[in-house]
Amino acid sequence: MENNIIGIFSGKGGVGKTTLTVNLAISMQRFNKNVIAVDTDLKMSSLGLHLNMYKFPVTINEVLSSSKNILDALYIHPSGIRIVPAPVYAEDVDTSTLKEILSNPVLSNNYVLLDSPPGLEKNTIDVISACNAAIILTTPEIPAVADALKMVEKIKKMNVKMLGLVINMSDHDSQLDDSEIESTLGLNIIGKIPFDKNVKKSLSAKQPLVDYNPYSPAAIEIKKIAARVLNEDYKTERFLILKRIFKGIKK
Repeated sequence: MENNIIGIFSGKGGVGKTTLTVNLAISMQRFNKNVIAVDTDLKMSSLGLHLNMYKFPVTINEVLSSSKNILDALYIHPSGIRIVPAPVYAEDVDTSTLKEILSNPVLSNNYVLLDSPPGLEKNTIDVISACNAAIILTTPEIPAVADALKMVEKIKKMNVKMLGLVINMSDHDSQLDDSEIESTLGLNIIGKIPFDKNVKKSLSAKQPLVDYNPYSPAAIEIKKIAARVLNEDYKTERFLILKRIFKGIKK
């Protein structure tokens, strides 16, 4: 499967990377794709917390240390996606084997989304090396875009395919317009997630936004991003949901 290991990257923290990773994974799964979300932000891990999952006997750390196989660290969320979590707290972990781990043939028929650490520390470089495609996330603020530019330049130098740019809170305290952000980063916008109070509410409820309020403005845009990444028609996702509902009624 081409471009199946997709890193979600940002130049700085706090722009919504984990929220996008979780909801994008679930949205892609609704197109009948096998999706695995991997927490590679080992110092500030929160993927499991976003999904209301806390206790993990095996995490990505044990896989990286070669004491466990990646299958031992797979956990299924009620949404249907599988996750490979990181521990809530970890000392420095050697991530140099991440590319080899994600090259495991057992993952070849899955879309694997990597919730990456912000910035360009060594851990991030190893995550970039493990990807065959990347999505950049930023807010429309000058500092966030400036940091995103450094990330874009590094990813391009490492010859990883860029799937495009997602702007989070695109209509909230914007300092730059779309054309300025696109020209600065040299990327096309594949999604503009509006400021949406439902995002905070879903986090408080510990339920992914696309399940908490699937027709909220931000949820709809994330589902459209999933369709673009998969080269699917967004209407197909709604058709598949109705098909599952009617199938359940017949039973």
